Amino acid sequence: MNSFSLHTNPADDAAKKPFKFDGKEHNLLEKQLAMIRTMAQLSSSGVTVYDMQNDIHIFTSNRFYKIYGYEIGELQTNINNEVYDSKIHPDDLEELKKNGFEAMKFIMKVPREARKQYKMVSEYRILTGPKKYIQVIEQQQILEQDALGNIWLSLGIIDISPDQTDIQGVKYQISNFHTGELIQLAETNVTQSLTDREKEVLQMISAGKLSKEIGWLLEISVHTVNTHRQRILEKLRVDNSIEAVNIAKRNGLI
Repeated sequence: MNSFSLHTNPADDAAKKPFKFDGKEHNLLEKQLAMIRTMAQLSSSGVTVYDMQNDIHIFTSNRFYKIYGYEIGELQTNINNEVYDSKIHPDDLEELKKNGFEAMKFIMKVPREARKQYKMVSEYRILTGPKKYIQVIEQQQILEQDALGNIWLSLGIIDISPDQTDIQGVKYQISNFHTGELIQLAETNVTQSLTDREKEVLQMISAGKLSKEIGWLLEISVHTVNTHRQRILEKLRVDNSIEAVNIAKRNGLI
């Protein structure tokens, strides 16, 4: 949760310390919190503000708590990460840590004046009852930095995913919401996870061949071809074959 700030211990140690403030941080903090509280009251989403200097949530809305299954009031502040991490599916938590590390490395390379233009969107599973998980969507972005450009405050907004039909794994992306640009992180590691057969199928998809043709050429069933197609999309974290082919080309697979 809050991948620009949470689950990122190796990266945030490197990116945020030591902090340096100019004496105006108290007024800035109060101004931000007042704005966030108003937003939370008007929104059906869960909202939280994370303080990276002290590694705590300094504001969390009632809705945020309820999505995570907690009955805690907004007046209870200074909540640490473990309260939320304990609810996240163990496999997803590891993936969120990795994604958060990559996101932090990326954002710290962006000029400090442009960092607030980026947000990270993650989908993952949280436990809401005995062996019952739901898929949630969380958006994170930077609110404030210190005088050295370290990320100080980050904003997290969480909603229950409207699609609960196929609950599995983590999806994420970083985007520049000023330009609409989508940022692909660590594509090489993802493409390396493809099997040789999946690469063969993707090569043939790139050549414009249909599943029936691929099956005939590889001497496998159409069902098996379609299974490979689906696994390729899942591994590359894309929605269609065109995006999969583009990633493969960028990484020299085809």
